[in-house]
Amino acid sequence: MLITDGLDREFLPVFSLNDFRLLKRLDNLEGNYGILAPISCYPKLLHRIRERGKPFFIDSNIFKNYEYPWYQQLQCEFKQGRWIREYRLADENLLRQKVRDYLAKCDQFSPDYVFALDILGEPLLSLYLARLSWEEYWQKSRSYNLIGVVQVGYSLYNWAKPLIPQLDSLPPHYNSPKSFLGTLISEYRNIGYQHIALGGLLKLEKTISTGLRFGLLPHELDELLSWSRPNFVLGGLALGRVEVLRKHRVWADSTGWLWWDARYEPERFSQRNALQEVSAFN
Repeated sequence: MLITDGLDREFLPVFSLNDFRLLKRLDNLEGNYGILAPISCYPKLLHRIRERGKPFFIDSNIFKNYEYPWYQQLQCEFKQGRWIREYRLADENLLRQKVRDYLAKCDQFSPDYVFALDILGEPLLSLYLARLSWEEYWQKSRSYNLIGVVQVGYSLYNWAKPLIPQLDSLPPHYNSPKSFLGTLISEYRNIGYQHIALGGLLKLEKTISTGLRFGLLPHELDELLSWSRPNFVLGGLALGRVEVLRKHRVWADSTGWLWWDARYEPERFSQRNALQEVSAFN
């Protein structure tokens, strides 16, 4: 049975971590916040996070082994007189087994929320996996909620915009990422997901320490949240976006907050505890 709690529809900062040193940085942090960790962490770390008593989220570590991703398998085919070997999307049985293995690992650590398996930059394949994950999730009683991850970033950042409107083209409302993503999010809700996360919003950026940056300005995020109404924004937590996140009463995590140090920007933060400021906003 799905569980609900007072966090629903309230802003919640969530700090992402993957080692004990980063967890220790939360020792003296006051206020309500969540902790997110990938299932690939040491089991002892995941148990320690559970002992904190904070809202506990687990994800599948979407960035791991991206060169040979888990959802592909090597297939051989004899074509035009020679053998062709290439990686393709795995068949459904293998994908279901991957989902079962992932959920079984999550079961061991009693999280509050688990992110369904998804594929970075692949909105329709992620929807396919979301359906498989939902079906496998309900094969046994579980105490945590499954969060569906909608890959919105690729569509927002790569939508082809016609330079000159054509007489036979669809009206502007229909030829837009809003139309595509609105339908996509509805499909997740039709499957049964009561918790929706927006993913894929981080973009590669070699000039910053984390190698990733959030691709939307605050007013763009405000518009997106106004019509999409998610529960979670992956990678969206930052001081410049906190007011927007709080306005829409959503949860958001950051992959960089616990790595951040005030010495990086002494002119702005030498006299401030930015980590405490974020957690105090709710």
